[in-house]
Parts: sequence; C-alpha cells; structure tokens
Amino acid sequence: MRILILADRDWLHPNTGGHGLHIENNAKYWTEWGHEVTIITGRNPGELNVPLAHDVAVKRYGNRVTIHAIAAVLGVGNRLPAADVVLEYINGICWFTPLWLRSPSVTLVHHVHRDMYSAEFGRLGRIPALAAETLPLKLFYRKRRFIAVSQATKDELTSTCGLTPENISVVHPGVDIGDFRLFEKTQSPTMVFLGRLKAYKQVDKLITLLASVPDLTLDVIGDGDAEADLRRTAASQGVSDRVVFHGFVDHQRKNELLGRAWLAATCSTAEGWSSSTIEAAACGTPTIAYPIGGLRESIVHRETGLHVQSDEELLDGVRWLVGDQHIRTKLSRQARARALTLNWEQSARGILNELASVVESRRA
Repeated sequence: MRILILADRDWLHPNTGGHGLHIENNAKYWTEWGHEVTIITGRNPGELNVPLAHDVAVKRYGNRVTIHAIAAVLGVGNRLPAADVVLEYINGICWFTPLWLRSPSVTLVHHVHRDMYSAEFGRLGRIPALAAETLPLKLFYRKRRFIAVSQATKDELTSTCGLTPENISVVHPGVDIGDFRLFEKTQSPTMVFLGRLKAYKQVDKLITLLASVPDLTLDVIGDGDAEADLRRTAASQGVSDRVVFHGFVDHQRKNELLGRAWLAATCSTAEGWSSSTIEAAACGTPTIAYPIGGLRESIVHRETGLHVQSDEELLDGVRWLVGDQHIRTKLSRQARARALTLNWEQSARGILNELASVVESRRA
C-alpha cells in the first residue's frame, strides 16, 4: 500500500516533540512491512535536503504554517505523490482536505488545541483556534474517519468539534522499551521535565516549587521560546543553581537523565497522550501531573505516577515522592511494567488497519 502522510513537521524538526516521534515510529514499521511511505511536510532551515531514515521519502515545502496551503495547491493541481491512502496529521491547523483531496484518507489528532491557543496567546487565541481548528472540523470533517491517540482526545473531538464518536478510533502510541534501560538513581533528589518549552507546558510551576523542597534539583530536557522566561523565573525564585537546562539532547543522554531522576513531572494544560511520561516509565521513573487530556490515561494514578488537582497538591505530591523511597520504588517498578505493555508495533498495526479499512470501503 502506498501511504502519503501530511504533517506540518517531520521527526527531524527540532520542535517536533511527540508528534514527530509518532510519525517516525509508525512509518518505520510500515516500510518494514513492505508499504511505501511518503511525507509532505514543512521545511526547517538546516534540514532542507536531509533525507529521512527507514526508506521514508520526504518532500518539504514552505514552513509549518504555509505547508497547509501549499499542499492544497498541489492537491488541486494533481501534483501530489501517487497514494492509495492519505494520513493527515492535524496539529492545531486543519489541512481542509475534504475540500480538495480525492484519495481515501484518515485524519489523526493528538489533541484539540483550543485551550493551548488561549494559553499561548490569551483571549485573542480563541480567534485562530476557531478559524484554524474548531470550525473547519465542525463544517468539513464530519464524515471523515479519525484516529485519536487517547480516549480523552476522542471525547474532545466529539464535545468540542461535534464529530461523531462512531467515526473515531483510539490507537494509543507506544514506546520502544528496548531503547530505554534502567540507571542507578542520583544520590540527591532529582526531578525531570521532558518536552518543548512552551507557555502551556507551565514549567515555571515546577521551577517555583523548588524553593519549597530543599535539595531538589530540576533537569529540563528540551528547548522552545519559553526558555528565557523560565531562566528569569529560576533567578527570581533564587533556584538558578538547582535548575539545569539541557536543551535538545540525543537519545542516550535523554535515557540517562530520565533514568537517574527520582521522578518526572509536567504541568501541561494540553496533552493528547504525552509520550514523555511513557518514556520516563520505560526508564523506571514515575510521573506526577495534572490529569489533563491523555495524561489521565498515560499515567495510572498511584500505580505509575500521581495525578494532582492543584498547585498545592503538586507540591504535596512532590514532597511525598521525594520523602518516601518505598513508594518511589513501587511506582518505578509498576511504571516500567506498564511501559512493557505499550509498543510501537501495536500502534503501527492499529493505524494501518484503519488505513486499509478506508481503502477497502472506497473500493466497495
């Protein structure tokens, strides 16, 4: 089967996050199984002509915003690569494919971005959220077959965007457990955050609580436009010496930082699933988080980590995990066991079945 993927960023983009991780690990299996995979995506300076691994063909145009319009022009002009089915990743901006795409297609959504737009841009964020995501989904995508990465995302698509539940399948992302190994924990308490440094991730809350937890240090893995503000927050709280900004790191270093930490944490206000929590679990590190979106599913409360409902509970939860080695060891063991049940092969098979089903339905 020839699969064409529409994505605003491929997995080499420095700001791709779990979005790119999802594309790469599914595409890897599809090509291994003999399918042809091509990606149309936005350019990133520095990787204009860089090929992708796993025999995946890539065509880069414009940037992560303009690529949507460019793809539509290519589609109308019948200049898209030949494909049996198209997999469209909506990442906050719709491609409007029901208006111009003739091929069988499936739409995949990690999470609805409406709240994220507001977190990033304030009240004015409601306008681009409505124009780029909510209204297009309501008006043009009602008959489209969807894949959501969590039940939470499926619920958002039905309640916020008015889509039909029967048209939405849930396929959880996975983790390559063999790529992650256990490390000896640090001697002094260490907390780790893994993800893009964006306002909606609220990493500043993790930095602020350090002042109330003596000796706790925070490893921040990832980069983004909020880094300067976060450094200022650390300085204003007097904890700059206990916050380490690692930026983008390679897989080996990421594994080590996740594995040596006592706990992982996120205060994100929007997550469709959160692969970072599963990667931490694969390293035997439990995660504490607000039960937002897919975090309600990627973290099993009091089994692989903790759900907290407020900033006060977040502080109490961190203090509890730091102060109780028995519970940390228990959660660490259970988190690792849960990660073993999630793998990318299952994810790739589930999505491929949905793609094949749409192709067969069109033929029929």
